Amino acid sequence: MSTAGRGPTAIVTGASRGLGLALAHALAQRGWRLVVDARSADDLEAARTALTQAGAEVVAVVGDVAESRHRGTLVQAAGERIDLLVNNASVLGASPLPALADYPLEVLEQVFRINAIAPLALVQLALPRARGS
Repeated sequence: MSTAGRGPTAIVTGASRGLGLALAHALAQRGWRLVVDARSADDLEAARTALTQAGAEVVAVVGDVAESRHRGTLVQAAGERIDLLVNNASVLGASPLPALADYPLEVLEQVFRINAIAPLALVQLALPRARGS
């Protein structure tokens, strides 16, 4: 997919609500091409519609950043050049926060997978397409 002649391209994870959606809207208003994701298809479609109405070219990819295949799909959707990567997708984990001695390990593994490992893996995939690399 060629991105020649287009505005800058950003990947924004967790873009269906909150900070991710607000950042995507700000980028849309500035002429950015957006690749956005979220786990909820309905929420992501609503975000895609709103961002498109704001004038952005938007590729919406439903999925979980913890999955390697999904991260690859995001990078492929961005095309040849990625100007910005916003690793916004996250989970809170157990709440209220338990003592580490009582923290369910499967929940903690999910928190680390989504909040630490997935963002680093996405950066590693996107870096070769980053402007100036």
